[in-house]
Amino acid sequence: MQKEGTRGKRLNVASFFSGCGGFDLGFEKAGFNIVLANDFWLPAANTFKNNFPNTEFLLKNIKDITKNQLMEVLKKKNVDKMNVVIGGPPCQCFTRLNNNNLRRDDERNHLFKDYLKMIEFLKPEFVVMENVADLLVRKDTKGRYFKDLILDSFKEIGYSISFKVFETEKYGVPQKRRRVIFLATNKDLELSFPKESNNIATSGEFLKKLKNKKNLKNHEITENGPDMLNRIRHIPLGGYYESLPENLKVKKVRQGKLVTVKRYGSYLRRIKNDKPAITITTNYIIHPDEDRFLTNREKAVLHTFPQNFIFWGGRGSVSQQIANAVPPKLAEKIAKHILKTYY
Repeated sequence: MQKEGTRGKRLNVASFFSGCGGFDLGFEKAGFNIVLANDFWLPAANTFKNNFPNTEFLLKNIKDITKNQLMEVLKKKNVDKMNVVIGGPPCQCFTRLNNNNLRRDDERNHLFKDYLKMIEFLKPEFVVMENVADLLVRKDTKGRYFKDLILDSFKEIGYSISFKVFETEKYGVPQKRRRVIFLATNKDLELSFPKESNNIATSGEFLKKLKNKKNLKNHEITENGPDMLNRIRHIPLGGYYESLPENLKVKKVRQGKLVTVKRYGSYLRRIKNDKPAITITTNYIIHPDEDRFLTNREKAVLHTFPQNFIFWGGRGSVSQQIANAVPPKLAEKIAKHILKTYY
Protein backbone atom coordinates (compact mmCIF):
# COMPACT_ATOMS: atom_id res chain seq x y z
CA MET A 1 0.00 0.00 0.00
CA GLN A 2 1.42 3.35 -1.02
CA LYS A 3 1.22 5.99 1.70
CA GLU A 4 0.51 9.65 0.99
CA GLY A 5 1.25 12.51 3.34
CA THR A 6 -1.03 15.43 4.12
CA ARG A 7 0.46 17.37 1.20
CA GLY A 8 -0.13 14.55 -1.25
CA LYS A 9 3.46 13.36 -1.33
CA ARG A 10 4.34 9.77 -2.02
CA LEU A 11 6.28 8.56 1.00
CA ASN A 12 9.00 6.32 -0.36
CA VAL A 13 11.83 4.60 1.51
CA ALA A 14 15.25 3.33 0.47
CA SER A 15 16.99 0.94 2.83
CA PHE A 16 20.70 0.08 3.17
CA PHE A 17 22.40 -2.50 5.39
CA SER A 18 18.89 -3.92 5.28
CA GLY A 19 19.60 -7.39 6.68
CA CYS A 20 16.43 -9.44 6.93
CA GLY A 21 14.25 -6.31 6.99
CA GLY A 22 13.32 -5.37 10.57
CA PHE A 23 13.74 -1.65 9.92
CA ASP A 24 11.82 -1.94 6.65
CA LEU A 25 8.98 -3.93 8.19
CA GLY A 26 8.38 -1.23 10.78
CA PHE A 27 8.24 1.49 8.13
CA GLU A 28 6.01 -0.65 5.93
CA LYS A 29 3.59 -1.20 8.82
CA ALA A 30 3.49 2.56 9.34
CA GLY A 31 2.39 2.93 5.72
CA PHE A 32 5.60 3.76 3.88
CA ASN A 33 6.50 2.25 0.51
CA ILE A 34 9.81 0.34 0.60
CA VAL A 35 11.15 1.05 -2.88
CA LEU A 36 14.62 -0.46 -2.70
CA ALA A 37 16.84 -2.29 -0.22
CA ASN A 38 20.43 -3.46 -0.12
CA ASP A 39 22.63 -6.00 1.61
CA PHE A 40 25.30 -8.45 0.48
CA TRP A 41 24.77 -11.29 3.01
CA LEU A 42 22.87 -13.93 1.03
CA PRO A 43 20.82 -15.57 3.85
CA ALA A 44 19.48 -12.21 4.99
CA ALA A 45 18.88 -11.19 1.38
CA ASN A 46 16.82 -14.34 0.78
CA THR A 47 14.74 -13.61 3.87
CA PHE A 48 14.20 -10.03 2.77
CA LYS A 49 13.25 -10.85 -0.80
CA ASN A 50 10.74 -13.48 0.29
CA ASN A 51 9.06 -11.13 2.77
CA PHE A 52 9.16 -7.99 0.60
CA PRO A 53 8.48 -9.28 -2.93
CA ASN A 54 7.62 -5.81 -4.28
CA THR A 55 10.87 -4.19 -3.18
CA GLU A 56 13.82 -3.95 -5.56
CA PHE A 57 16.72 -5.64 -3.78
CA LEU A 58 20.36 -4.88 -4.62
CA LEU A 59 22.46 -7.86 -3.57
CA LYS A 60 25.91 -6.27 -3.48
CA ASN A 61 28.39 -4.44 -1.31
CA ILE A 62 27.18 -0.90 -0.69
CA LYS A 63 30.62 0.35 -1.83
CA ASP A 64 29.81 -0.90 -5.32
CA ILE A 65 26.43 0.81 -5.74
CA THR A 66 26.48 3.68 -8.21
CA LYS A 67 24.17 6.65 -8.55
CA ASN A 68 23.09 5.37 -11.97
CA GLN A 69 21.99 2.07 -10.48
CA LEU A 70 19.87 3.87 -7.90
CA MET A 71 18.32 6.11 -10.50
CA GLU A 72 17.49 3.09 -12.66
CA VAL A 73 15.61 1.52 -9.74
CA LEU A 74 13.65 4.72 -9.11
CA LYS A 75 12.77 4.94 -12.80
CA LYS A 76 11.69 1.28 -12.85
CA LYS A 77 9.50 1.84 -9.79
CA ASN A 78 8.12 5.10 -11.18
CA VAL A 79 9.42 7.01 -8.17
CA ASP A 80 10.53 10.61 -8.68
CA LYS A 81 11.52 11.37 -5.09
CA MET A 82 12.89 9.48 -2.11
CA ASN A 83 11.37 10.69 1.15
CA VAL A 84 13.32 8.64 3.66
CA VAL A 85 16.54 6.63 3.72
CA ILE A 86 16.95 4.14 6.57
CA GLY A 87 19.76 1.84 7.62
CA GLY A 88 22.02 0.51 10.32
CA PRO A 89 25.70 0.23 9.39
CA PRO A 90 27.26 -2.87 11.02
CA CYS A 91 27.84 -2.29 14.72
CA GLN A 92 30.22 -5.08 15.77
CA CYS A 93 33.12 -2.66 16.11
CA PHE A 94 31.32 -0.38 18.53
CA THR A 95 29.73 -2.84 20.94
CA ARG A 96 30.99 -3.20 24.49
CA LEU A 97 31.46 -6.92 23.85
CA ASN A 98 34.42 -6.02 21.65
CA ASN A 99 36.25 -4.04 24.33
CA ASN A 100 39.20 -6.39 24.42
CA ASN A 101 39.82 -6.61 20.71
CA LEU A 102 38.45 -3.38 19.27
CA ARG A 103 40.17 -2.61 15.99
CA ARG A 104 39.66 1.08 15.48
CA ASP A 105 41.00 0.84 11.94
CA ASP A 106 38.37 -1.80 11.05
CA GLU A 107 36.72 -0.69 7.81
CA ARG A 108 33.29 -1.43 9.32
CA ASN A 109 33.82 1.58 11.59
CA HIS A 110 33.55 3.82 8.53
CA LEU A 111 30.72 2.17 6.65
CA PHE A 112 28.58 5.13 7.58
CA LYS A 113 30.57 7.01 4.92
CA ASP A 114 29.20 4.66 2.28
CA TYR A 115 25.75 5.17 3.76
CA LEU A 116 26.32 8.91 3.49
CA LYS A 117 27.20 8.51 -0.19
CA MET A 118 23.80 6.89 -0.82
CA ILE A 119 22.16 9.86 0.90
CA GLU A 120 24.06 12.28 -1.35
CA PHE A 121 22.84 10.32 -4.39
CA LEU A 122 19.18 10.12 -3.32
CA LYS A 123 18.79 13.40 -1.40
CA PRO A 124 15.93 12.18 0.83
CA GLU A 125 14.00 14.55 3.08
CA PHE A 126 14.78 12.43 6.13
CA VAL A 127 17.46 9.96 7.12
CA VAL A 128 17.25 7.45 9.96
CA MET A 129 20.40 5.65 11.07
CA GLU A 130 20.59 3.05 13.85
CA ASN A 131 23.54 1.72 15.83
CA VAL A 132 24.52 0.40 19.24
CA ALA A 133 24.56 3.00 22.01
CA ASP A 134 28.26 2.30 22.65
CA LEU A 135 29.05 4.13 19.41
CA LEU A 136 28.61 7.38 21.34
CA VAL A 137 31.73 6.74 23.44
CA ARG A 138 33.98 5.19 20.79
CA LYS A 139 36.89 7.07 19.23
CA ASP A 140 38.92 6.62 16.08
CA THR A 141 42.72 6.31 15.94
CA LYS A 142 43.04 10.09 16.09
CA GLY A 143 41.03 10.35 19.28
CA ARG A 144 37.91 11.72 17.59
CA TYR A 145 34.50 10.46 18.68
CA PHE A 146 32.75 8.54 15.91
CA LYS A 147 29.58 10.35 17.00
CA ASP A 148 31.12 13.71 16.15
CA LEU A 149 32.40 12.44 12.82
CA ILE A 150 28.89 11.31 11.94
CA LEU A 151 27.31 14.62 13.00
CA ASP A 152 29.88 16.67 11.10
CA SER A 153 29.58 14.51 7.98
CA PHE A 154 25.82 15.01 7.79
CA LYS A 155 26.16 18.74 8.30
CA GLU A 156 28.72 18.92 5.49
CA ILE A 157 26.16 17.62 2.99
CA GLY A 158 23.41 19.96 4.18
CA TYR A 159 21.58 17.92 6.81
CA SER A 160 20.75 18.97 10.35
CA ILE A 161 20.94 15.97 12.65
CA SER A 162 19.99 14.87 16.13
CA PHE A 163 20.20 11.61 18.05
CA LYS A 164 18.61 9.78 20.97
CA VAL A 165 19.37 6.58 22.86
CA PHE A 166 16.29 4.37 22.90
CA GLU A 167 15.41 1.86 25.62
CA THR A 168 13.38 -0.47 23.46
CA GLU A 169 11.25 -1.95 26.26
CA LYS A 170 9.67 1.52 26.56
CA TYR A 171 8.65 1.41 22.90
CA GLY A 172 6.77 -1.88 22.80
CA VAL A 173 9.75 -4.24 22.40
CA PRO A 174 10.03 -6.85 25.19
CA GLN A 175 13.80 -6.78 25.57
CA LYS A 176 16.41 -4.53 27.14
CA ARG A 177 18.09 -3.23 24.06
CA ARG A 178 19.89 0.10 23.95
CA ARG A 179 20.20 1.64 20.51
CA VAL A 180 21.10 5.09 19.29
CA ILE A 181 18.95 6.53 16.52
CA PHE A 182 20.22 9.39 14.40
CA LEU A 183 17.54 11.43 12.65
CA ALA A 184 18.59 13.89 9.96
CA THR A 185 16.80 16.20 7.54
CA ASN A 186 17.63 18.66 4.78
CA LYS A 187 14.49 20.65 5.59
CA ASP A 188 14.37 23.71 7.83
CA LEU A 189 12.58 22.24 10.82
CA GLU A 190 13.19 21.15 14.40
CA LEU A 191 13.87 17.44 14.84
CA SER A 192 12.22 15.37 17.55
CA PHE A 193 11.72 11.75 18.53
CA PRO A 194 8.76 9.64 19.66
CA LYS A 195 8.12 9.71 23.40
CA GLU A 196 8.69 6.61 25.49
CA SER A 197 5.83 4.85 27.23
CA ASN A 198 5.43 4.07 30.91
CA ASN A 199 4.15 0.64 29.93
CA ILE A 200 7.13 -1.70 29.86
CA ALA A 201 6.88 -4.57 27.37
CA THR A 202 7.49 -7.96 29.01
CA SER A 203 8.63 -11.34 27.70
CA GLY A 204 5.65 -13.33 28.91
CA GLU A 205 3.02 -11.30 27.09
CA PHE A 206 4.81 -11.95 23.80
CA LEU A 207 5.82 -15.59 24.31
CA LYS A 208 2.23 -16.53 25.19
CA LYS A 209 1.26 -15.60 21.64
CA LEU A 210 3.05 -18.76 20.50
CA LYS A 211 1.49 -21.06 23.08
CA ASN A 212 -0.21 -24.11 21.56
CA LYS A 213 0.63 -22.90 18.05
CA LYS A 214 1.56 -25.73 15.73
CA ASN A 215 3.60 -25.91 12.53
CA LEU A 216 5.31 -22.59 13.14
CA LYS A 217 8.31 -21.87 10.93
CA ASN A 218 11.75 -21.28 12.52
CA HIS A 219 10.49 -22.89 15.74
CA GLU A 220 12.81 -25.89 16.02
CA ILE A 221 13.91 -26.74 19.57
CA THR A 222 17.61 -27.28 20.28
CA GLU A 223 18.29 -30.71 21.74
CA ASN A 224 20.69 -30.54 24.68
CA GLY A 225 22.97 -33.22 26.09
CA PRO A 226 22.61 -34.36 29.72
CA ASP A 227 25.32 -32.03 31.09
CA MET A 228 23.87 -28.90 29.52
CA LEU A 229 20.33 -29.94 30.43
CA ASN A 230 21.42 -30.35 34.05
CA ARG A 231 22.87 -26.84 34.03
CA ILE A 232 19.71 -25.39 32.51
CA ARG A 233 17.58 -27.02 35.21
CA HIS A 234 19.66 -25.39 37.94
CA ILE A 235 19.37 -21.84 36.63
CA PRO A 236 16.58 -19.84 38.34
CA LEU A 237 14.38 -17.21 36.76
CA GLY A 238 16.52 -14.20 35.99
CA GLY A 239 19.68 -16.15 36.73
CA TYR A 240 22.55 -17.12 34.46
CA TYR A 241 25.71 -19.23 34.37
CA GLU A 242 27.16 -17.73 37.56
CA SER A 243 23.98 -18.80 39.40
CA LEU A 244 25.01 -22.44 39.02
CA PRO A 245 26.38 -24.42 41.93
CA GLU A 246 30.17 -24.71 41.76
CA ASN A 247 30.14 -28.37 40.72
CA LEU A 248 28.13 -27.56 37.57
CA LYS A 249 30.36 -24.77 36.29
CA VAL A 250 32.83 -25.48 33.50
CA LYS A 251 36.37 -26.33 34.65
CA LYS A 252 39.58 -25.98 32.64
CA VAL A 253 43.25 -26.54 33.34
CA ARG A 254 45.24 -23.30 33.19
CA GLN A 255 48.92 -23.11 34.09
CA GLY A 256 48.68 -26.55 35.62
CA LYS A 257 45.68 -25.72 37.82
CA LEU A 258 42.03 -26.67 37.52
CA VAL A 259 40.05 -23.43 37.53
CA THR A 260 36.40 -22.48 37.14
CA VAL A 261 35.64 -20.76 33.85
CA LYS A 262 33.96 -17.36 34.17
CA ARG A 263 31.20 -16.35 31.79
CA TYR A 264 29.62 -13.05 30.77
CA GLY A 265 26.27 -11.96 32.14
CA SER A 266 24.15 -13.04 29.17
CA TYR A 267 25.50 -16.61 29.04
CA LEU A 268 22.77 -19.14 29.85
CA ARG A 269 20.42 -16.41 31.06
CA ARG A 270 16.89 -17.53 31.95
CA ILE A 271 14.46 -14.73 31.23
CA LYS A 272 11.44 -13.85 33.37
CA ASN A 273 7.86 -13.57 32.14
CA ASP A 274 7.18 -10.33 34.00
CA LYS A 275 10.33 -8.56 32.77
CA PRO A 276 11.79 -7.63 29.39
CA ALA A 277 14.24 -10.19 28.01
CA ILE A 278 17.93 -9.45 27.81
CA THR A 279 19.18 -8.16 24.46
CA ILE A 280 18.48 -10.75 21.79
CA THR A 281 21.80 -11.89 20.36
CA THR A 282 23.05 -15.18 18.94
CA ASN A 283 23.66 -16.41 22.51
CA TYR A 284 21.54 -19.18 23.93
CA ILE A 285 18.74 -17.81 26.13
CA ILE A 286 16.71 -20.05 28.44
CA HIS A 287 12.91 -20.19 28.30
CA PRO A 288 11.18 -18.85 31.44
CA ASP A 289 8.85 -21.84 31.90
CA GLU A 290 10.64 -24.74 30.22
CA ASP A 291 14.11 -26.24 30.62
CA ARG A 292 15.32 -25.46 27.12
CA PHE A 293 16.70 -22.68 24.99
CA LEU A 294 14.47 -20.25 23.17
CA THR A 295 13.76 -21.16 19.56
CA ASN A 296 14.47 -18.71 16.76
CA ARG A 297 10.73 -18.09 16.45
CA GLU A 298 10.58 -17.17 20.14
CA LYS A 299 13.57 -14.87 19.71
CA ALA A 300 11.81 -13.35 16.71
CA VAL A 301 8.59 -12.67 18.62
CA LEU A 302 10.64 -11.03 21.41
CA HIS A 303 12.12 -8.90 18.63
CA THR A 304 8.51 -8.06 17.56
CA PHE A 305 8.59 -9.89 14.23
CA PRO A 306 5.13 -11.25 13.35
CA GLN A 307 4.60 -14.98 13.17
CA ASN A 308 4.08 -14.88 9.40
CA PHE A 309 7.53 -13.36 8.83
CA ILE A 310 9.57 -16.36 7.67
CA PHE A 311 13.36 -16.44 7.97
CA TRP A 312 15.46 -18.26 5.38
CA GLY A 313 18.68 -20.12 6.09
CA GLY A 314 20.08 -22.48 8.71
CA ARG A 315 19.40 -22.06 12.43
CA GLY A 316 22.65 -20.22 13.06
CA SER A 317 22.13 -17.77 10.23
CA VAL A 318 18.51 -17.16 11.24
CA SER A 319 19.62 -16.43 14.80
CA GLN A 320 22.16 -13.93 13.44
CA GLN A 321 19.56 -12.28 11.20
CA ILE A 322 17.25 -11.72 14.16
CA ALA A 323 20.05 -10.43 16.38
CA ASN A 324 21.22 -7.97 13.71
CA ALA A 325 17.77 -6.58 12.97
CA VAL A 326 16.19 -3.35 14.16
CA PRO A 327 13.08 -4.44 16.12
CA PRO A 328 10.14 -3.76 13.79
CA LYS A 329 8.02 -2.26 16.57
CA LEU A 330 10.71 0.32 17.36
CA ALA A 331 11.06 1.13 13.66
CA GLU A 332 7.28 1.49 13.37
CA LYS A 333 7.17 3.95 16.28
CA ILE A 334 9.87 6.08 14.63
CA ALA A 335 8.17 5.88 11.23
CA LYS A 336 4.79 6.91 12.63
CA HIS A 337 6.41 9.81 14.45
CA ILE A 338 7.99 11.05 11.21
CA LEU A 339 4.69 10.65 9.39
CA LYS A 340 2.61 12.41 12.05
CA THR A 341 5.10 15.19 12.83
CA TYR A 342 6.41 16.15 9.43
CA TYR A 343 3.76 15.13 6.90
